[in-house]
Amino acid sequence: MEEIKKSISAILYERTTSPLFGTFIFSWLLWNWKIPYLSFFVSENKLKINKIDYIISNYNDCHYLVTYPLISTFILLTIIPFLSNGAYWLSINFENWKLKHKNLIESKQLLTVEQSIELREQILKQEERFSKLVQDKNLEIESLKKQIDSDKTLVKVDETTNNSNSELEKLAERIMNNSDELDTFNTITRAIQNNYKIQNDPITTKLVALLESYDIIHKPEALYKFTETGRRFLRYITA
Repeated sequence: MEEIKKSISAILYERTTSPLFGTFIFSWLLWNWKIPYLSFFVSENKLKINKIDYIISNYNDCHYLVTYPLISTFILLTIIPFLSNGAYWLSINFENWKLKHKNLIESKQLLTVEQSIELREQILKQEERFSKLVQDKNLEIESLKKQIDSDKTLVKVDETTNNSNSELEKLAERIMNNSDELDTFNTITRAIQNNYKIQNDPITTKLVALLESYDIIHKPEALYKFTETGRRFLRYITA
């Protein structure tokens, strides 16, 4: 019984929620509203006979019970939605037409003095904002250009330093492979470190000129001194 009850409830729910059956029930109630009214709200004492016999004898019209409800259901499910969609389409087109003509009229309407002043102020503000943006971008570009130039300078300095170090390494290798030049260089080094004058013999003079050409030593006053390059060169010699 419980399963039968659930099955009947499911069928009734499906029928009542279906657009077709729901619309048919609504149409049938519109055409035959007196039947449920008599069934629920009128007493048999006023009818003199029982309600069923009274309804059968007075409201047993096939057109009211079947034909008219079916016609109403068909109209409600087909013609009325079509008319509703047509009315909605007309409403949208009318709104578009109204908006189009409103914009057309407003475009031809002259601005007042106050509106012109306000529009001019807005344009000036936009121009100032645009000018500031351009100026900021130009400053940013200049800053990037300076950064790029600085990086290029650093690269060139590094390349020059690397080339200089390579030349110093080659000179140090040459002096260390030549015993006469190595002895002369050691003599020159001791003289500079002890603040002595360097001898003027031909070999020493030739090597001094070579060291000066590489900016290893210089003579700011009476005595020779090692430069910053010379101090790097000493590290190659003593390595």
